[in-house]
Amino acid sequence: MVGVRGIPSGGTLVPNRSSSAPTMAPTHATRAELGAIVEALSADLDAVSARLSDAIHRHLGELEEDLRGWTVQSVRANMGLIVTMLREGTPPSTAEAPPEALAYAREYVRRGLGLETLLRAYRTGQRELSKIALGRLEPTMPDAEHRIAAVGFFSDWMFAWVDALEHRLTEVYMNEREQWVRGADAMRAAEVRALLDGSRADLAGVSKRLVYELDRHHIAFLVWSDDADDDAGHGQARFGEMEQRAAAVAQALGAHGVLTISEGRHLACWAGLHAEALPTAFSEPPDAPAGNGLRVALGSPGHGAEGFCQSHAEALRARQVAKLGRGQSRWTPYADVALDALTIHDLHEAQRFVARELGPLAADNDNTLRLRGTLRVFLEEGASFVRSARRLGVHENTVTYRVRRAEDLLGHRAVERQLELRVALRLARLVLPLAPDAS
Repeated sequence: MVGVRGIPSGGTLVPNRSSSAPTMAPTHATRAELGAIVEALSADLDAVSARLSDAIHRHLGELEEDLRGWTVQSVRANMGLIVTMLREGTPPSTAEAPPEALAYAREYVRRGLGLETLLRAYRTGQRELSKIALGRLEPTMPDAEHRIAAVGFFSDWMFAWVDALEHRLTEVYMNEREQWVRGADAMRAAEVRALLDGSRADLAGVSKRLVYELDRHHIAFLVWSDDADDDAGHGQARFGEMEQRAAAVAQALGAHGVLTISEGRHLACWAGLHAEALPTAFSEPPDAPAGNGLRVALGSPGHGAEGFCQSHAEALRARQVAKLGRGQSRWTPYADVALDALTIHDLHEAQRFVARELGPLAADNDNTLRLRGTLRVFLEEGASFVRSARRLGVHENTVTYRVRRAEDLLGHRAVERQLELRVALRLARLVLPLAPDAS
């Protein structure tokens, strides 16, 4: 019988958690029994590995049955490493994960299983192996004190061994996930951009590769943060929040999933729906706190590849309007700003139009801004001084004075060239500094 070598005699020691290479040893009385356990495990590796794998799949319900072969291979390789290290007295903190264990970690990434699930698998295996060790010790060690010492040593040794492997497995998992996500993101982005520029004809193939059905209705929307536009580093950090917001928006629209790709510093998204599920209104869902700083611009519903592209184009134009609005709204459907989007298509020409129509009323000072706001309300209320005063919460004479003053600056009555004036006042809120409260 081969005992547990390389360990000094003396009392049982627990791992030194602060040391890079903790030392531990069984008592002299328990060394032979532990050696017997090591040899018993070595002689029965396949059966023990199968039992540990069964325990892992039983306790982790999210593991699919076709992963069992991977689990068995990883457990078998790890058990071989454990037996070898115990035989040779190698400190458990120096353990290096075998290739099969690294492959197992990478397979978790490919199947979309979280790192916490992988680590739970190891802890489950550790507990099951400790049960096996205790079961083998009880009949050979009637002395309870010695049995407790032996189990304590084995348990501490396994904790240190798993701790050592977890660091390497976490590193491998995260590296694989980063490469996998980047690869998947790059593939989706290339497919979507080919769709948007009209160079993809195999829509069935694209749908399959994107895992997103194109032969249905789509609502495109963009998620962004103004502070992300100003700070590239902060923008990258916020993409996780944008993904969560996109999922919430898709759910509010009635979609069961969402396709997302990053475009610069915003997230481009599509929610796929059937005709009967199309929303009749595009009000903001109450899921996001007001202070999170994320904004959403939405296109109109469209069908098929053409609708996919058109809705995205509308979302881009809605975002342009929202950004010109200087943070006035966190939720901007294209239907609400279609006129604005049309009139600011050429921003420079829009500014010239506003300046030409408003003349001195386009000046940037508080008094003129207030006159513009009052005149806009006056025209929206059908040129009624009474309704305007009620809406603004001021005296009717105040409205009359402001309208007459605005007309003096315009050089004509407000009811003349009313269409052009209303458009100019609407555009002024986008292409000129924001007006304060008209009251």
